Amino acid sequence: MWISRQMIAARRKGPAADVASVTGNGAVGVSEYRDLAFSGPWGIAYLPPDAAQAVVVSTSAGETCVGTLAERRGIGPGELMLFSAGGAEIYLKNNGEIEINGQVFKPKGAQ
Repeated sequence: MWISRQMIAARRKGPAADVASVTGNGAVGVSEYRDLAFSGPWGIAYLPPDAAQAVVVSTSAGETCVGTLAERRGIGPGELMLFSAGGAEIYLKNNGEIEINGQVFKPKGAQ
């Protein structure tokens, strides 16, 4: 009983998540995570490139990557950029413009 309480107390003192380096379908951080599940919003599938910094949490279904630490890409607050390791980009700007691989599309009615 005492040992169980000590183990539970030690676990509570630790971080709630691990930042681990992606290696294929897994990651290495405080622990090695094999066949890691990658979660995200419905309809978006992704597999981070090797060495991306994954945020790994423990769930009732096992360890799961809930995302990666964001790269600084020069976007402003409220903006969104989707990008691939191969260089494809879709950038949604606060001014209503959409930039796809460098080509700018203005919002309807804009000059």
